[in-house]
Amino acid sequence: MKTSKFFYTMPIFLLTAALFLSSSSAQDYIRWGLPEGAIARFGKGTLTDCVYLPDGNRLAVLSSIGVWIYDVRTGEALDLITEPFTEDMCLSPDGKTLAASSDGSVYLWDLQARKLRKVLVGEANRTYLLAFSPTGETLAGGNWDNTIQLWNLHTGKLLKTLTGHTDLNTNATSIGFIAYSNDGKILASVGWEDKTIRMWDVDTGQLLQTIDERPKRICSVAYSPDSRTLASGEEDSKIRIWDVGTGELLKTLTGHTSEVNTMTYSPDGTTLVSGSWDKTIRFWNASTGKLLKTLTEHTDVVDTVIYAPDGKTVTSMSSYDGTICFWDAATGTPLKTITGHTGSFGRAVAFSPDGTTLTNVGTGDDTIPIRDVQSGQLLRTLTRHADIVLSVAYSPDGRNLVSADWDGHIRIWDVDTGELLKTLTGHEEGVPSLVYSPDGATLMSGSWDNTIRIWDVDTGQPLQTIIGNITELEPSQGVRAISLSPDGQTIASATDEKVIRLWDVHTGKLKDLLAGHTKAVAAVAFSPRGTVLASGGIDATTCLWDVEAGKLLNTFKEPTRSSVLSVAFSPDGRILASGSYEVIRLRDTFTKRNTVTLTGHTTWVRALAFSPDGHILASIDEDGVVMLWDMNQVIWQ
Repeated sequence: MKTSKFFYTMPIFLLTAALFLSSSSAQDYIRWGLPEGAIARFGKGTLTDCVYLPDGNRLAVLSSIGVWIYDVRTGEALDLITEPFTEDMCLSPDGKTLAASSDGSVYLWDLQARKLRKVLVGEANRTYLLAFSPTGETLAGGNWDNTIQLWNLHTGKLLKTLTGHTDLNTNATSIGFIAYSNDGKILASVGWEDKTIRMWDVDTGQLLQTIDERPKRICSVAYSPDSRTLASGEEDSKIRIWDVGTGELLKTLTGHTSEVNTMTYSPDGTTLVSGSWDKTIRFWNASTGKLLKTLTEHTDVVDTVIYAPDGKTVTSMSSYDGTICFWDAATGTPLKTITGHTGSFGRAVAFSPDGTTLTNVGTGDDTIPIRDVQSGQLLRTLTRHADIVLSVAYSPDGRNLVSADWDGHIRIWDVDTGELLKTLTGHEEGVPSLVYSPDGATLMSGSWDNTIRIWDVDTGQPLQTIIGNITELEPSQGVRAISLSPDGQTIASATDEKVIRLWDVHTGKLKDLLAGHTKAVAAVAFSPRGTVLASGGIDATTCLWDVEAGKLLNTFKEPTRSSVLSVAFSPDGRILASGSYEVIRLRDTFTKRNTVTLTGHTTWVRALAFSPDGHILASIDEDGVVMLWDMNQVIWQ
């Protein structure tokens, strides 16, 4: 396989050409740090972590596509480091070095020079948790093999490895949390499976204290500013305060109703702030343990809470609802909210029939954005679903949009007004695939409840129900995807039984069965003429089928052996696009020239759609990030 002149894979440390651009408008960021061949990116990636820069005016935010720098006062994006740091990051106390972990390596970025300074490689099998010492001299890294490593930041030398955490059953688990005391003398670590908190002497590596009388897992820890006490947030919804010197339990704070996974002390040590899976942020009097106030504006799990350097503002982050919120620390009053980050359910993208607008799902909630393709401007957001949206499709005349969610409800919208026209019910589980008939009179839906339903669009009544798989399957293992032939006569369904079924739309009877995949089929798409069907499988293959003869024409294997989760034909049928982990493959089906590879996504590419004129390919990954690719740049070799 060869790649094109314009689309190629670069090492992580060479992707620096578009770093730290200045923002001249609110929409500029959609073109920052794009991979070769891409012309726009919608969605800022799934949130992972955030940290204030020392001046307190800027916030560094780690997402699945890189690190964003925000102006705290305005909430506008200032800069972007387009590196796929997907695990953890921390900022040195002087604000000059950003440490980020990805795929087991630790990358040190010089923020002033805007370049990679060093890559740290330890002896452990994977580093994914990071913490700078208060002096910035050392960096601690937590690993999947239960060890903690300490590096000298100036030399990059591994100083020592701390061992002691274990998995009581398999002896192969991970460190759940690490934190330096504010005087830098002690490092606290949490064992995810052994349910212990261990405190280490940073200079000698000696184990000083083990707190092991925990009935549940510890999710987070935070030192008080004077380093005398340690707070632990736990799976049982309680916060416990410990004496660092003796390991004695001083007090227990109750109020949360689910696990406490993030905490921070105010700079003066008087207040402890916690965030939980119960979607709340709680402020506590650090001395008495009294609950001071509860904030409930987040709509999902609160992953991070931090104080601004001046102690006047608390910032919270939820990767699930995709927001970063700023609060007045004294009153709890909301100050501003940063939006635009995506959730982890990117599964569908669709162009309007005239190619002027684009919609997708993958915001991690119940909303559906409709954008102008050329400007990227958000035109409208549809917000009447009660669960995560899985699929969308435009009607042939472009006037309506249909969407379906995790609970099986299908909704039809007026595109111009955003009005909800009707809701179709009947599916018992999520609906990952929707398609209109060519005349727009009927709608087909494929569901995890193992059925394909055909609906009358005008009345909203079901006309036909087809059982998608023959054998009895577990819940959520039904129909993965459907495609309708251009003449509207045949439905192809992707199944977990390793086969593709072709159904007669009018009778609901099985017309043919295509067998060739060795694992579940994830995606299907008819060619524009309807004579060829493409399929993508969990077996890391893309297959082309002769529909009339029911025969396998060709099989393309993924060189990385990753599942093929999406397929799409260009409007003229010449190009077949397939999406797998982080990459899109383009194949010329007319001349069978070498494959072109598009790189830039940082996780699974779940859906693909060509614009009606074929000039643009839209792709969406599992993190909800949409990329637009210029097909005119593709040069086949």
